[in-house]
This record gives sequence, C-alpha cells and structure tokens, in this order.
Amino acid sequence: MHRKGLVDLDELDDEFALLLKLGIKRRKEDPNRPMPQLPSGSSRTLYELALKHAERHMSPEEINATILLTEKRHLGYEVSRSAEDPETSLELLRERIHEFLDFAPGEAVIPPEDVIGTRAALVRRLLTEQLDFISVAKRYVKVRDFAEVLDHMIPTDGNLGRLGGKAAGLVLARSIIQRAQEEKDFPEEIAFPESWFIPSNGILEFMEHNGLEDLINVKYRPVEEVRQEYPLVQRLFKSSAFPATLHNGLAEMLERAGEGPLVVRSSSLLEDRIGHAFSGKYKSLFIANRGTPEQRLEELEDAIAEVYASIFGPDPIEYRRERGLLDFQEQMGILIQRVVGVELGGMVFPILAGVGFSLCEMRWASRIKRTDGMARLVVGLGTRAVDRTGDDYPMLVALEQPTLRAVQQPDEIYRYSQHTVDVMDVERGEFVSLPLVGFMERVGRRFPMANKVFSLYREGQILPLIGVMAQFEPHELVVTFDGLLRSDFPGRLKKILDILEEGLGEPVDIEFAHDGTAFHLLQCRALSHRASAQREPIPVNVPDERKIFSANRYVQTGQIRDQEWIVLVDPRDYERLPSEDAIRRVAQAVGAVNRTLPARKFILMGPGRWGSRGDLRLGVPITYADICHTSLLVEIARKKGSYLPDVSFGTHFFNDLVESQIAYLPLYPDDEDVVWNDDFLLGSPSSLGLVVPEFADMEEVVRLINVPEVSGGLRLQIVMDGEEDRALAYLE
Repeated sequence: MHRKGLVDLDELDDEFALLLKLGIKRRKEDPNRPMPQLPSGSSRTLYELALKHAERHMSPEEINATILLTEKRHLGYEVSRSAEDPETSLELLRERIHEFLDFAPGEAVIPPEDVIGTRAALVRRLLTEQLDFISVAKRYVKVRDFAEVLDHMIPTDGNLGRLGGKAAGLVLARSIIQRAQEEKDFPEEIAFPESWFIPSNGILEFMEHNGLEDLINVKYRPVEEVRQEYPLVQRLFKSSAFPATLHNGLAEMLERAGEGPLVVRSSSLLEDRIGHAFSGKYKSLFIANRGTPEQRLEELEDAIAEVYASIFGPDPIEYRRERGLLDFQEQMGILIQRVVGVELGGMVFPILAGVGFSLCEMRWASRIKRTDGMARLVVGLGTRAVDRTGDDYPMLVALEQPTLRAVQQPDEIYRYSQHTVDVMDVERGEFVSLPLVGFMERVGRRFPMANKVFSLYREGQILPLIGVMAQFEPHELVVTFDGLLRSDFPGRLKKILDILEEGLGEPVDIEFAHDGTAFHLLQCRALSHRASAQREPIPVNVPDERKIFSANRYVQTGQIRDQEWIVLVDPRDYERLPSEDAIRRVAQAVGAVNRTLPARKFILMGPGRWGSRGDLRLGVPITYADICHTSLLVEIARKKGSYLPDVSFGTHFFNDLVESQIAYLPLYPDDEDVVWNDDFLLGSPSSLGLVVPEFADMEEVVRLINVPEVSGGLRLQIVMDGEEDRALAYLE
C-alpha cells in the first residue's frame, strides 16, 4: 500500500503509537539518533493495523492476491534458506522447490527481482561458487530448471556435492536458449538429451568406501611417476564397489531410463571454466545399456569408475600444475546422457554431429574472419570431431562462408574427408569405428538426409547426390555435407552460437548432434581464445644463412622471441622407424625434453599430426603433458597435397594450445618460395643425449638443437603475419 501511495509511513507511525499508547514522537532527521523504541511483541498490532488499512483501500480480490503473493515469497525464502544451509539434504531441497512451484500457480507470480536471490542461492548450492558464472546464471536459470535437475539427481549420502562444470554449462545453455525462444529471438526448436546427474561428492564417497583416500596426494608426484601408476589406479577403481546409496540410485535411474545407449561424461568442479576448460582431459565413455538389469548396472558402474579414475591421469594433473590448480580439491560430478541418434542396421548413431565455435581461431582462406565462427562436422558420433583419431578428417566450416572449402580439387576433397564412422553397435553391445563403406552397407538407402550429407565420387569428379531417395553405391560416397552447407543450417548454428555468446558474455564452444529430426545441444562452455596479437611486419634483409624456415599458409599473427632450443622430429626420419615401440619411444623422448628444458624457451617441430591416435605414423603420439612447456608447435607436412593435415582447428588438442598460449604453425617444406634450412636443421649436432641421457639412442630422430651454441650466441626469432599469411623464423 505504501508503494502504491495509499499509506503514508509517518502517519502510520503516529497511528501505531496511539494504539500502543506511546504518544506521538516524530523521528528527527539525525543519522546517529535511533528511532523510537517499540515494545516487544507489538508486531501483532502492526499486522492488525495493516489489515485495517487493507480493508479501507483494497478490494477482497486484491487482499487475497497480496496474501498469496506474500506466502509465495515466503516459500521462495524457504528455498533460499535451504539452499544456503549445507545440512539441508538435496531431497528436502527438491521438495521445497516443488512446494514453491506448486503453490498458487498462475495466481501468485513473483516478479523476477524478488526471486533473483533464490536463483543465486541455488546456483551456489548446485552449480558453482564461481562469481562470474553466478552473475550470469542467476539471470537465466529459473527455479523450475533447478527442480528438473533435482528430479534427475542420483542420490548420494552427503549433501555438499555440485553438478560440476560440464553439467552446469549445459543447464545454463538450456536456460539461455529457452529465454531467447520466449522472447522470440530464436524460434527454432532445440532439443536437449535426457540427462541424469551424480553430484561431485560421489567420487569422495566412492573412494572412502573402497579405502582409496591415499590416492588424493598422487597429484604432487612427478608427472612421469603419475603416468606409470595411472594404469594401476584405473584397475583399482574399476574393481571397486559402489556405496549402497549411490548403487541403489543408479539402479533406479536405469529402471526409469530403460534400455538404449548412454554416454557417461565427466563433470568436474574445475571443468569448463573460463581460462581452463580441461578439454578432453577426463574421460567420456559410451555404453550399450542392453541386457538384464544386473548387466546394465554393472556396465554403468564400470564406466563411472573409469571416468572417476581419469581425475588421476597425467594430463589433467600436469594441466592443473601449469595453472596453479593443484592444491584445489578436485571433485568430479558425472553427467549421464541418452545417446542422440537413430537405430539403423543394428547401430545407434546421430546423422551428423560436431563442435561449433563462435570464434574462428584458425583461417584456411584470407576471406575468413575471426568472427565468422566455425564448426567441425562428422557423420555418426561426434568423437571424431573433437579427437584426432587415425587417418580421418572432419568437415571444417566457416559458418559465415560455409561453401568456402579448405581444399578444392576432387581427389583432395575425397582424400581429406571422413572415411570412418563411430557408432554404438547394439548387436555387439559396444562402441565401434566402422569404415564408411561398411557402415553404409549396413544402413543402405535408409540413411536420413543422405543428399545433404554425401556427394558421389565418380571418375575423378565430385557429383551431387540428387533427390531424397537417390541411387548410389556405398563405395561411391564421399562425406562433403554440400547439401547441408547450402541450406540454412550454417546460419542457424551461427545464431545459436551468437545467442549463447551474448548470454554468457564470452565466446562459446558447443557440442551438438542431429538425429535427422531435431538439433540436440550436448555441451556448452566458454571458448578458450587468445588475446589478439599485435601485427609486426616480416623482417627484410635477413641474410639467407640466418633464415631457418618460413611458411605461407594458415599463419596466425604473433611473435615468438629469443628461443634457445629447437626440438625437431623430421618426417623423413620418423617414417623410417621400424616399429610402434620405436614411435612411442620418440613420444617419450619429446616428453622428457619438455620436462627438462626451460619453459617457453624452445619450439617443437614434427610430422603431420602431433598427438595422433590410431595410425601413429601420422604424427608423434604425445599428450598435453608432453608439450605443455613449448612456445610454438610446428607441424611439418611433406607432399600432402594442398591441405593442412588435420591437427588442430577446434579439436580438444587445439583448445590446449589456445589456453596455454602455445602458438601453432604448419610448414610445407616442399612448396616453392618457402625456406627450409636443411643445413642448420639437419646439420647441427643433436644435444639430446646430453640433456636427457636415457634417450641418447634417439638423438638422430629427435634432434635437439642448442641454438646459441651452434650459432655463436644467436637466438631463434619467429615473426608470423596472419594478414599476409607469411611467417619467418630466423637467427638474431
């Protein structure tokens, strides 16, 4: 009534004082003088006075609405109080949220400003204490969204767990998209896979239940010791039992979910935060979820235990050490999602899947702008879009210029396309990778959207697949996504990225899948991105003998100064290695050098695809912990046509480079007009045996060049000009 101007507070004070026989004592305007004292227990008189004025100024309907709204506000406060109290169980919190939501729906509608504190309390309790995340999430994530989360929460004994970064990012993204749809900014329908959540305290209860608490301090050991012991840690976790509450909760979840493939994703408290996304550091595992209830539960618990164990892997521990996060007590939530896809040919798979980025950190043509956004598209499960596996290539798309190919010639379009498809084979009950021909032989012409995904490769030509029921032979197909990229799909994907970027206030990175009917958003996080480097011109008048190498394709802007060491694995030497063991020894030698040399004082140069999985001859099979101290990662492509071997462009590995401020540069030594100083790179003595004596036998393959020592005190300088698409490394 006061806000509406119906009641004057000074007059109300006078009336209140007369009723209590206090006499009228108007408050003087003195900030240091207390207001007149009131008798204890006088609040009832104030309530009666309020009702008296309500009868005078308000209709019965208005009084009833006000009482309902007041009660609704009180229930909202109870939710906030419960969320702030760490002793409140998640089940009781869920009950109070539903009590709040179910009270007078449609009649008592609390203004957003009155419920913002409740939202913030729920974000802190269930999602994160990170202030920048809270400031965004409280504006978008509604109390009803938290109710749905708690309805899908798998119980644990403790009450203090949170969802973790990956699950929190998905909850926030869904709320941002829903707000855009409500405000008609984006009318498209976007689906989200059915998800279940194990809070982050689950891993602590699991470890305590199995006597594994001593492993918490493994993170302080040298990374090589961590690497050696990690297989044992995995076996310990996978052979352990689950606490009764969690075990029974998982059994109940499977009963509700029914059969059908699931993916078990890590969702640690540190994951998917701005500046340290932990891309690909922890495991995500696909399971068939078929068979008896006992078999399904055993399979699910085995996968969760393996994901839990990945918190003690060498890559995440080294990653945390690099970022000063080692002392943080890392806990891991689990996000369990139903696999998006169709079931055809005894397989479950999405028609297409991929990753999208609101910024394009790498250019393969001068017309591409950083703000164009980009995507990596694959047929089947999206694992091939985020991991570098085998001799295979996802489709790279600049979303504002989707028909601008990274390659042009038909034979190269075929060569640098996807040849293997990842699926859940429900007949075999496991995740499998199939050759594209074998995959399409099982699916046949039942493949939805075939004319948008495939083209024909006939007689050296790329031809369109005409018509929805086009005739084709499986061996003729090539994955081009031509039909899709000429549709409105790239524009719609860019719109989704723009909405999420505006909501988060940061560039974003998403994972998605399409089942032929609907677009499903699987994951969303702030995108790792570099600060824009100042452009410097390529120096002129550098003597030829001081030029070490140059580049003229896919160059970023930046400068790498005063490098003292070059670590070179020449592709020609690498290809001649006799065995897989010899290849893995190269990776071990590179890791040892990375641990020994001064950080940011050396560059790494090697063949094709650093960190390759599958076909190890495509690149040295290192991990993040083996390259984290370098200044520049150089990939040498010899006689590979016109396409950059697919090493970066949005993979988890590339995210590591961006986050760690490690520059990236591809080299094509066989191109005309580029510098490749064989005399210096291959003629300089290798110091590998002096720096890491245990790998002295590898020093002709892993060449370690002490630049000042062999050049009379000079150091290596690298200047990269992205606008001119040129780079030069020289001695100065």
